[in-house]
Amino acid sequence: MGVNILFVCTGNTCRSSMAEYIFRDLDKSEEYEVMSAGVSAVNGKNAAPQAEQIMSEKGIDISDHQSQKLTEDLVRTSDLILTMTHQHKNSILNMFADSENKVFTLKEFVEEIDELEEITDEIDEIYKRISNQREKFLDEKGAKIERLRKRHQELIQEIGEVEDELNRLEGELSDEIAEDKERLNTLQSKVQNLDISDPFGQPASVYRQCAEELEEYIKLLLEKIE
Repeated sequence: MGVNILFVCTGNTCRSSMAEYIFRDLDKSEEYEVMSAGVSAVNGKNAAPQAEQIMSEKGIDISDHQSQKLTEDLVRTSDLILTMTHQHKNSILNMFADSENKVFTLKEFVEEIDELEEITDEIDEIYKRISNQREKFLDEKGAKIERLRKRHQELIQEIGEVEDELNRLEGELSDEIAEDKERLNTLQSKVQNLDISDPFGQPASVYRQCAEELEEYIKLLLEKIE
């Protein structure tokens, strides 16, 4: 019996449906059973017209595709679950905690992003640290800021002096968290780069771009698992 691979997106009418049929078209080994589903799918929907068009351009017929909602049985019987985004992955892990060792984003699995969990943990830690720094800063200097704001309203003639003091304090806070904010931006960009963008509602050109990206990563997937 072959290895069961499940592609997952939101509605199972765009990304995951194209991924399923691209995989079927590229896989010549017949060692894999491939399906697709959506975390918020409605059962029995056809693939999006744009998806059918783009697949047809590749010589792949997906007119018989019928969407299906992700179920516990699908998760249980799948050996490998590949999602289009990090959010899809988290949704599956939240619903089916025991699936942790077989759920990955497609890009994460192909590119072997082993440090993804460490990255997301560090993002959470930086958010907490910034929040604590801000709270501590306001505890220490919040009253002074409020007094200065009140004086700013009451004494227009002193507005320049007050603004200078406010800018100094805000700059002090910005300096305190600047390094963490820069690191946060870097880490978030790494996580976002692991998503397959949703073409739903977009013109055919966007579906074409999505299909090309899926084909690129599924070729890499086949190289990895064969």
